Amino acid sequence: MEKEEKALELINVHKHFGGIYALRGIHFEVEEGEVHALVGENGAGKSTLIKIITGVHPLDEGEIYLFGKRVKIENPIVARQRGIVAIYQESSLIENFTVAQNIFLGHEIQENRSGWLMEKMMVKESQELMEQFPLSIDPLQKVKNIGLGDKRIVEILKALSNNAQIFIMDEPTAGMSKIEIENFFKIVRDLKKRRKTVIYISHHLEEIFQIADRVTVLRDGENVGTHSTKDIQISELVRMMIGRNLESEFPKRFGAPGDKVLLEVKNFFSERMLAPISFSLRSGEILGITGIIGSGKTELGKSLFGLSQNYSGDYFLYGKKVRIDSPQKAVQLGVSFIPEDRKNEGLFLQLPIVDNLSMIIIDQAVKMLFTSNRKKISIANEIIRDLLIHPPNIHMMARNLSGGNQQKVVVGKWIKSQPKIIIMDEPTRGVDVGAKYEIYKLILRFADEGLGIILLSSEFKEVAGLCDRIFILRKGEAVAEMKSSQKNLEQLYQLALGG
Repeated sequence: MEKEEKALELINVHKHFGGIYALRGIHFEVEEGEVHALVGENGAGKSTLIKIITGVHPLDEGEIYLFGKRVKIENPIVARQRGIVAIYQESSLIENFTVAQNIFLGHEIQENRSGWLMEKMMVKESQELMEQFPLSIDPLQKVKNIGLGDKRIVEILKALSNNAQIFIMDEPTAGMSKIEIENFFKIVRDLKKRRKTVIYISHHLEEIFQIADRVTVLRDGENVGTHSTKDIQISELVRMMIGRNLESEFPKRFGAPGDKVLLEVKNFFSERMLAPISFSLRSGEILGITGIIGSGKTELGKSLFGLSQNYSGDYFLYGKKVRIDSPQKAVQLGVSFIPEDRKNEGLFLQLPIVDNLSMIIIDQAVKMLFTSNRKKISIANEIIRDLLIHPPNIHMMARNLSGGNQQKVVVGKWIKSQPKIIIMDEPTRGVDVGAKYEIYKLILRFADEGLGIILLSSEFKEVAGLCDRIFILRKGEAVAEMKSSQKNLEQLYQLALGG
């Protein structure tokens, strides 16, 4: 591809949060009229980089150039004024507004004297904009009545009507059907013909090779390489994303799964699943369930814990058929769930550690109202010592703990309910490398004590490094199972990403 004027260039960009570096000396450039893919594992720095480009985060060090001119992007409003727009997988459209109203939202056409909105003119210009591609979306239709693919296209039209030059698309095809994806790609190719620039972020590596001219790989906050998609294979891309040796990142496992089956599900069909799944979990086993965003793993975990009653199939605990229709029932039967969103679902951030640790389950929390502070303090201190929570101050507010120690508090709270099975959803998300290692040691310790662990994680290295078996979900369906002797990280990536 011939080198054109750079639409965007970031030079020596650094960003850290507290003592944790999210980006280290990033150099990233995108040509005008190019579709440039940005890939990397969760936590590689993609989101931080995009938030710097769109003005959500200030950079700590470095320079940003737009079309050869050095600029400062202080906030998202400035980014939009400079022609930068982000389109995320979660729609920003107003569902009860029409397509035309959404396209001109924030820059409505008004009558000069009266200030009244010129609805007919906005409908006419929306229609003309769509005819350029061409598209057959009714501008008078409410957004809530159109498909997901058309919603993404409306967001592009909205940006075009506001003179956008650089489009950042973050997992834009999530939830789309094959036909919707094909139509969406036609629009992206049309943008390229119009000399618009697209930064395309996706975990679906096969999409990268269909739509992108070049691809940049981020790993651990650094740019580890940029290549033409014509000159690199999926397997090479995966190796660049993985980088480090697994053995150095995970504690050694000394125990092994037992023979006792704790959980068995047969033809289990829950929300977001396209096909039923069957599996078992033994004592001392760490069972990994992995997949990218939209794979259905979180919904499966919540259904197993009774947070969603909309499931079918047979559910056996300790050899006995049961129906778990609430979290309370799950806890009574020895099943615990550590949620992905610890701040909103796992902790009371405005309360001290002691109160968070004593709120074990609803029944016990009620009893705690009549329990002496001495007992609560004793329980909290025991958990803090057991899980090495730092600082070991039970009266510190949970909001003031680091991410890793907040996660330990969530784990400690549930461990006191004496479960036989723990379902963990993204247990190391948002914590630093040192905290991850400590949490990995806890997971292995629980398994060695005979607990059954279901690890729901989109971190492929994590499931490959910790789990005895792995189920791989893709778009709501189990596509493969890997056993301990078969684990191959490169193959795991390709199965999960659809390569």
